[in-house]
Amino acid sequence: MHREDHRALPAAWGLNKRPSCIYPYCAGPAFWFAVHTHPGTLKGSMMAKLDAAQKKWLAVLGSMLGSDAGFLQALTAQPSAPAEAPAPAGKGAETAAAVPAAAAQAEEVLQDRRREFKRCRAQWVVVKQRAEQDLEKVKDGAHMAYLADAAQFPKIVAGCKAIDDILDNLDDELRDTLDQYASTPLRDQKKLEKLAGTAKEVLDRYQQFVASNKLMKAIDEKEFADVVVHAPVTKALKDLRKALA
Repeated sequence: MHREDHRALPAAWGLNKRPSCIYPYCAGPAFWFAVHTHPGTLKGSMMAKLDAAQKKWLAVLGSMLGSDAGFLQALTAQPSAPAEAPAPAGKGAETAAAVPAAAAQAEEVLQDRRREFKRCRAQWVVVKQRAEQDLEKVKDGAHMAYLADAAQFPKIVAGCKAIDDILDNLDDELRDTLDQYASTPLRDQKKLEKLAGTAKEVLDRYQQFVASNKLMKAIDEKEFADVVVHAPVTKALKDLRKALA
């Protein structure tokens, strides 16, 4: 409908003037929203009239809707700002979450090393005890082989003394140090490092002695007893050195 037709419609209906602002025509939701969102355009008594018109319009509308107060409350409420999306977790949160995981992973590595160390320690204890028993068998075999040879028996006695030297050099210092290491809690890293350093020194001494000992290599030829000493001792010391690296 054209603008001039709109103006002519009240006259066609027998109306000689525009309705005042107390009727819903000019106090409807769209007009009221425009007024309240642009209050700078209307001031003074005009605003008071508009507020009164709004209240009256709402009262009329309320009587039409009955007890639907929720609708009126929603109608008169100011538009709310859109809810902000939750901020994504920053690098700080990721770092905080990564710290416990890294600590747990480091502890698991230490636990794995300790399990391997205990295995090698147990192997060394068994090998050393077996070597002590086998060396005694070699001594007994040598004595029996030359018991009737009075001329050479003194050489057998001296040879058995060299076997005792093997036992003296492969003493209990390494075993005692390893026992202390195994019983020390993982949280006491300072003490563990000190014990590991001591164990490495003893291990190096043992390995040098075994590598240069010709008698131990000769015993593995099984001349006086069916035993092997040099090979298992060398392997056990090597495994221990690797576990303490």
